[in-house]
Amino acid sequence: MTSKEKMFLESKAWALEKLNLDKGYFERLSGMHTPEILWIGSIDSLVPINELINTDPGEILVYRNIAGQVRQDDISFMATVQDAVEVSRVEYIIICGYSHCSGIYDVVLGSDDRPYVKKWLEDLRELYENSMDELRDLDFEQRTKRLCELNIKAQILKLSQLEVIQKSWEKSDRPILLGWYFDLNNGALTEIFSMEANHNLKQVASTL
Repeated sequence: MTSKEKMFLESKAWALEKLNLDKGYFERLSGMHTPEILWIGSIDSLVPINELINTDPGEILVYRNIAGQVRQDDISFMATVQDAVEVSRVEYIIICGYSHCSGIYDVVLGSDDRPYVKKWLEDLRELYENSMDELRDLDFEQRTKRLCELNIKAQILKLSQLEVIQKSWEKSDRPILLGWYFDLNNGALTEIFSMEANHNLKQVASTL
């Protein structure tokens, strides 16, 4: 059986299981689209977001790119944020970094052989170089974790400066910006930073 055949077979089995448990599942699913959360994370195959925070279909919007970057030159990203804020009026925007992130590894170890990846990660590489005094004496695991935490904070700050966020904050207290870190070593989800309409960045983790 090929991977493609397996995917179709698993999809059919999943649909039948849902219908056996609840005959109206898909009818209700087609009418559900009131998400309260926009989740911005890294491209990966390791973090099952809906399982991680136990959300049902329709409750969360998900956007992914390498290393969870906030880039105004990424039209797809900007359109997603605008739609989430102005149409869905989400309550939370979460930027979640995680251990073993390939984008973080690419910056620490180098990605010169992949020019598109190198270009995409240029802001993260600048953050890494500017933070070298803090990171230099850390071992690889500590360094990549700390860089990930610094990246989460940097992206929260960039997100807060977007015009669509600023305009929303002028009218209401939505969205609340949350910076989270997921540790694949133990399954722990930790809040690192948060930012609300009063523009105050709250440092949550006591170790930072």
